[in-house]
Amino acid sequence: MAKIIDPDDLVPSSTEGNLGVDGNIWLDTTLKTFELAPYGELAAKTGVTGNAIWAKFIDLWATASYQPFPFPMNILDARSGQYIFGQDPGGSYNGWKPEGDVTRQMIRDAGWSEYNASGDHQRQYVGIVALASGFPGGAQLYYQKATAEAAADFTFDDAPNEAIQVFGDVYNGDFDDRTFFKLFCREEAYLYDDAVLGDVGETATGAYKIQLPIAVGSDLNITDTDTNVGANSPYTQIVIKYFDTAYQKDVDLDATPRSFGIVVDVGTHSGVDGVVVASPANILTTAEGGITPDLYNGGTLTIHTGTDAGRIVSITDCDATTITVDASPALSADTGLCFTAQRATPIVATLKEIYTKVQYQLRQDSNINDIGGTINGKTADLLLNFVGPTLICGFYEPANSEGGGSGVMVEGIKAADINSIIFHDNGDVEREYPYASAGTLYFNAALTQGGTGYYRMYFTTTVGGDDYGEATAITVNDADGNPIAGTITGASKAFTFDYTGNTQGGRVLSPLLDADVTVVAGNAGSAKPVVATGTIDQSKTISITLTAETDRAYLP
Repeated sequence: MAKIIDPDDLVPSSTEGNLGVDGNIWLDTTLKTFELAPYGELAAKTGVTGNAIWAKFIDLWATASYQPFPFPMNILDARSGQYIFGQDPGGSYNGWKPEGDVTRQMIRDAGWSEYNASGDHQRQYVGIVALASGFPGGAQLYYQKATAEAAADFTFDDAPNEAIQVFGDVYNGDFDDRTFFKLFCREEAYLYDDAVLGDVGETATGAYKIQLPIAVGSDLNITDTDTNVGANSPYTQIVIKYFDTAYQKDVDLDATPRSFGIVVDVGTHSGVDGVVVASPANILTTAEGGITPDLYNGGTLTIHTGTDAGRIVSITDCDATTITVDASPALSADTGLCFTAQRATPIVATLKEIYTKVQYQLRQDSNINDIGGTINGKTADLLLNFVGPTLICGFYEPANSEGGGSGVMVEGIKAADINSIIFHDNGDVEREYPYASAGTLYFNAALTQGGTGYYRMYFTTTVGGDDYGEATAITVNDADGNPIAGTITGASKAFTFDYTGNTQGGRVLSPLLDADVTVVAGNAGSAKPVVATGTIDQSKTISITLTAETDRAYLP
């Protein structure tokens, strides 16, 4: 049924006992209440406009039956939905009011105040109308009336049009929530949106209608269902931490730690309170704890701040509050360290899987903070969003009631994803890992002839001695972890290299070192084998050219 806008569709019942049987409105002139019930054109979900109720009262009071009684309400402005119950148009108070919340929940496009016969302001309702689009049928939108309050569902699903009580005197709730209102739409596999008063130029709620815009749609970056996200890896290994002090890390490698207040740990354990005592100096302790005992044995500990900032050392043992490492030289005695522990076998999660878990958490009516105080998922601010294939972290400057800041960092991402993620720090400045190196191999005609040539890139020298020229020579992997090798199918071949994460052959990452490489190529029957050398540095314009002599002597 459609929302009632015509007063003729409101049918007075013969008696209160027959309300909903032979009519949909009942006026109790003794108690000075009016009551609504589904009947005829009135359905509870679609309801009736405040203006239709006003017009119906006008019609009823035009008859002799109702004229002996005070008029139930006043209208200030129909367009903005401003009404008063318990006051007549002459300004006299009489105590008329809706009979109860079931009736109030059926009034649409209206906000109002309720007064008793003595003129005491007892209640106030704001009419919230969601200008919502793109949501699935049956979506349950919800709201907050104060930043610290729990979420509350609207009475009916789909786009709401409902009056919400925002003020009550000592006899009607004793509260005043008129300075804040936030509307949420968060449905599984859909984009999220929310709206606050400031989005429509309002600073407070009151006895009037407020329309809040919500626009969502299918979320193509969600990778799994709630059932799997809540029960299966890698999702169960992804947690969110809202820190009480800044988590610092040198993201863009300019020797300046960047500050973040919120960390998404993907199988890792990050902290902000690491302490390394003078003796023994092979143990880091954390008062906040939360470490799963033995989970990181054989993995690595990265120190982000302090004297040893940037050091990566091996973990030999861990319990809830301590990490024992194998470090030579020993770690420096230090306090207040930011650190990350990584497993021996890292949890592998795509950026979309990380995003899926975080979005799942933001629909949970429970604490989603893996450490410290309580952050309710349903009312927490958005942490991540995609722009094309790039995951943006902290764009919405999410509130962090723990005090560590609004910046968002993700730890434990795959090396191949470091160029597809952007972090906003506590100052809302974009921070990125250095781009993965990129370049092009160029081949002459002898190598490309017939599409049968081959190429392969080796490390010229390695820490472990597995150099080009030896049987154990190591083939260089690209940024996705695949060997830079294959068949020559054209005059050029683009390649990438994870400059900040590739550890093949014991490559040193702190400080970062360029990689000297040797490329071999050939094409049996067309080109003699050829060798070219080059250096991979922090650049996207690396060029290595292979020019082979024509082979006229090859016998198949």
